[in-house]
Amino acid sequence: MMKRLIPLALAIVVAASCQTRQTDSTAADPAISGALAQVSIDSVRSYIDDLVAFHTRHTLSTQTNPDRGLGAAVSYLERKCGRWAQNAAPGRPKPRVDRIYYTVGENGGRYDRVTQVPELMVTLPGTDGSRELILMAHIDTRVLDVMDSTAFAPGADDDGSGLACLLETVRILSQIPLEQTVKCLFVSGEEQGLDGSRYLASLARREGWPVQAVLSNDMIGNVRASGTELIEDHKVRVFSETRTGEDSDSRQLARYIKEMASIYVPEQEVVLNYRSDRYRRGGDQRYFQQEGFTAVRVCEYCEDYERTHQDVRTEDGVDYGDLASYVDFPYLVRNIKINLAAVMSLANAPEKPANARIANANDLDNNTILVWDPIRGKGGQPDTSVSYQILCRETSQAEWLPALPMGLSDTVPYSASGRMEFSCPLSKDNYYFAVRAVSADGHPGLPALAQ
Repeated sequence: MMKRLIPLALAIVVAASCQTRQTDSTAADPAISGALAQVSIDSVRSYIDDLVAFHTRHTLSTQTNPDRGLGAAVSYLERKCGRWAQNAAPGRPKPRVDRIYYTVGENGGRYDRVTQVPELMVTLPGTDGSRELILMAHIDTRVLDVMDSTAFAPGADDDGSGLACLLETVRILSQIPLEQTVKCLFVSGEEQGLDGSRYLASLARREGWPVQAVLSNDMIGNVRASGTELIEDHKVRVFSETRTGEDSDSRQLARYIKEMASIYVPEQEVVLNYRSDRYRRGGDQRYFQQEGFTAVRVCEYCEDYERTHQDVRTEDGVDYGDLASYVDFPYLVRNIKINLAAVMSLANAPEKPANARIANANDLDNNTILVWDPIRGKGGQPDTSVSYQILCRETSQAEWLPALPMGLSDTVPYSASGRMEFSCPLSKDNYYFAVRAVSADGHPGLPALAQ
């Protein structure tokens, strides 16, 4: 296991005092690095080829043909994940594969009939399991006519690439026990109006799923921008909406994904996009956000409109259609690794500290005093193995600084007094501050903004 704190970019772990930092080396968790090494480009390619072979995965396509349509695609995903669940490592709780049905068409919209539609939920239970992390991608595809449920709609990138990410995650994590539960949601109804994710988000709220984070992967395998011919194969966007200001939980999750990428997949840059989604587009993260969950969208940096939602054809010398031949598989593999690194790190990290605040917010004082509640274990007692990291940034900056200014320590161990406090000579007027919990083996959790 890793013995040193995984820092924020290049942040250094030191003793808790307002003195000069002691330099320490940075280290990735070997278990996470080993899992990332298992991501197979050949497996990813085979998944997408198999998915394209279903001709269409349109939400209203056939559910009875064994070789074509949504029903066949869901059965394929179910068989794949079921086999991995059956052969899961003895040291981890047994994964579950559940087919879920919901009703569409009752309110019209992009439906010509009322019917039941399937989707899939794969649960990889954690050894603790008090929190859940969700990876999501959509099964269904479309062509120019959103109501055409029979035309060839291969959906290699949209969203075969996201499905490949989830399949590799299930395959790899079926052999690796994590502390917290990971759920992979293979949703349908996205192209018709985000209906599958809307149903599951509502179900999660009604049933009280303890969801900590949702990563929706929708189109993560293309590197070309149509029209401009920009090729960008080393950047991926993470869209994070905010309803509570610049430091919403979704923004914190997006920053966390970027941090994990810098440690485990440094050749791939995560670009933080502070919008809910692209112009005139939406994604399955939307309804999880509306239900109050922390959710982001992972999406390729460039979009090729000659591929997305197109009929497969050649017109005026231009090839159209979302075929597997246009997916950049090395790029896709890097994006899968980013997802896996973020989820594995969060699954082994403590929860977000509660009641983080600036204790002297009402004082005319150029120092800043932060207080927060200690993380507690299952018995309700403080977890003395957890330490805490202080983050800050200037008010005009989008990302947390790699280390506190002036050589200040950024680490606070558990205090036997039960009162968690940090004081430093940095003005609360000039910086935002946050605190996050760090496990004994160095996995940082999501930060809590001190208000």
